[in-house]
Amino acid sequence: MGLAASQARLLTITSRKSRAQFESMRLSHQKLALSRNLTDISNEYQNSLDQTKLYYDFYGVNSTDNPLTYSLLMSPSSINDYTPTLISNNQGQIVLSSPYAAAARAAGIPQEGLGCTPSSLMREAFILALAENNVITQATANSINLIGYNQAAGLGGDNLVNTITETGSYDDLLTLLRGGGNTDGVTLNGLLDGSSGNGSIPTVITGTRNGTYSKVSGGGTWSHNVGDSGKDLSSITFADLINGDQEVLLVIESEDNAKAHNWWDNYNNLVQSVKNVYTAMGETLINILDGDSNVADAVAYANDQMQTMCWEPSATPPTGDEDSFWDFDFGGLFGDTVVEHEANWFTQSIPSGNGKESKEKHAWNKAVGNADDYMALVNCYRSRTVIIGNRHEDVGAIDLTNFTKAWFTYFMQYMEGLGTPAANQWYINWRDTVDNQSFADKDSIGDYEFTFTTTYVSDNEALIANFYDTLFNQICINGWTENDKVAKDSNYLKEMLQTGMMYITSMSDDYYYYQNNYSTNNFIKEVSDDAAIAQAESKYTTEKARINAKEQELDLKMKNLDTEISSLETEYEAVKKVIEGNVSKSFTRYDS
Repeated sequence: MGLAASQARLLTITSRKSRAQFESMRLSHQKLALSRNLTDISNEYQNSLDQTKLYYDFYGVNSTDNPLTYSLLMSPSSINDYTPTLISNNQGQIVLSSPYAAAARAAGIPQEGLGCTPSSLMREAFILALAENNVITQATANSINLIGYNQAAGLGGDNLVNTITETGSYDDLLTLLRGGGNTDGVTLNGLLDGSSGNGSIPTVITGTRNGTYSKVSGGGTWSHNVGDSGKDLSSITFADLINGDQEVLLVIESEDNAKAHNWWDNYNNLVQSVKNVYTAMGETLINILDGDSNVADAVAYANDQMQTMCWEPSATPPTGDEDSFWDFDFGGLFGDTVVEHEANWFTQSIPSGNGKESKEKHAWNKAVGNADDYMALVNCYRSRTVIIGNRHEDVGAIDLTNFTKAWFTYFMQYMEGLGTPAANQWYINWRDTVDNQSFADKDSIGDYEFTFTTTYVSDNEALIANFYDTLFNQICINGWTENDKVAKDSNYLKEMLQTGMMYITSMSDDYYYYQNNYSTNNFIKEVSDDAAIAQAESKYTTEKARINAKEQELDLKMKNLDTEISSLETEYEAVKKVIEGNVSKSFTRYDS
């Protein structure tokens, strides 16, 4: 081979060798990259083994049926027991999606909150704004706003507001007591049966004060030729009693040598009948005035006053078999005038004499005629002489109208506020005549507004209303912040909770809300994400196999390149020696 040809060959070999070395280096870099990829997917796989999913399990049955989502927490349903569980930030503010945030702004709730619950007007604006932002339907919003605002929802109050109320006057109250509107009127029917011993049912008479009385059908036994009015107990309502439309008297009598304990049985039946009436009155008012939280306390106050003033005398009734009531310390012959014995007791004696019927009727008329003037039981008795021994008659009467008006006056005093000028305008003195009393009536009540329950809403409507009242109260108390991504991306929500950027604010057993980490919340369950782990494992296996195959391919190519480079180096050395030999020969020739 000539020198020129050898030099050309050497350059070719050098070029091929450089190309092979460069390719070998490139393949080596690819192999390093594959190694890094294998490390990455190995780490990803290891991390996937720790992947979890969050579930909402309100009832604590370890259910994984309901993945945790913002919508699930913020929408009333049986899944969350119609109780909102809230997302909050590290400042305690409630995290709201854009529609909820728009409703909060429309209602005028500042982002820092109010620190208290506001008026029902702000709550109404919030509910209407929820409808405008398509969180709830307009029909649902209208239904919620008809129901009273529950300011205690989520703030220690566990009672649902399940009524719709409106205000009205004293006349409206009377209408409802008579059975108007959506209520059933309550009458005296079934309330005057008494409850003790062998006593007779009181005779019920109606009429006008200091006028003529007639007997009511179904009210006790006929007595002393009192004519039947044709009325029955079911025609006399509570409205008649508290408004004084008519006087209703209960009368008991014991005659013809009756024993004292029998007389007291009659008396106790009369007392029980009066108690039955105003107890039923209280229950009725609690029902129809359910929208006013003070009513139950006012009823209890009126009952206590009646018990203290009327039924707790300082003396003890006789229990023996003595012939007549008037023989004992409670009575006595005091002449023809009415006299006071106890706070709730007046006694009058009728002189002995001839004319049995006229004297018996005289005792009856005296008892009835005085009862409608007093705030008490009036007892009249007479003693008459017959052929063998003395015989006696006792007649007791109570004006049920006066008693009921007194009870209602106590009730109104509490409703107006004990000790206030409005309450102090009424005056009751059980030792005085009714002319000197001041009862609560239409004129004295004036424009006082009662809060009536007009409609009882369904349980579902009440639960939904309570859900949004609870949410509304928490927003007002704690403030709010807007973050729409929590509603749209459950993975983002999970990440925020797991990294401690957001928290769960939920109701505790004391019906107050507290903020805590998701991992300590009883409603949130965290379980391994088996599907994600299986997917990661499949990806790891596939990628690892692909990388191994690629590495084997690169190894083969690099081995071939190594062989080629070695061969080129051998040829390079051989050509180099040929060139060196040719050069040496040339210098030798010239030297010769």
